[in-house]
Amino acid sequence: MKQEYSVPIKLEAGLKKQKTYFLNLNQYKKWHFQESNQLKRLFKVAVAKDIKQLAPIEGKCKVTYTIFYPNKRKFDIDNIGAVVSKFNNDALTELGILEDDNYSVITEIVFKFGGIDKDNPRCDVELESLDD
Repeated sequence: MKQEYSVPIKLEAGLKKQKTYFLNLNQYKKWHFQESNQLKRLFKVAVAKDIKQLAPIEGKCKVTYTIFYPNKRKFDIDNIGAVVSKFNNDALTELGILEDDNYSVITEIVFKFGGIDKDNPRCDVELESLDD
């Protein structure tokens, strides 16, 4: 069984002033732990409605992340994928869709480039149960 939804690749947040945070590893390394924690919570709030619509998965699964970037600037897929995957997999676990997000449950993670979408930059997520 495959289930699909979309997640953001940037968030608006701020501890002191509102700021745009791009979810990528280059930025993640620079964030103070309070920023990182706040962004992870905001990410979960942003995706909770869609994730709660998913059927829980028991057993092993595969997660595919397809990134749609806002412009033609070249980027490393894994820079975005690493942070989006971390935040998303934690949200899937915390919201009860997955038992855990370790390698015994998520046995495969795939990152793909989906194209340019100026109007709706995002990451499409495909969650596939492998025990069907």
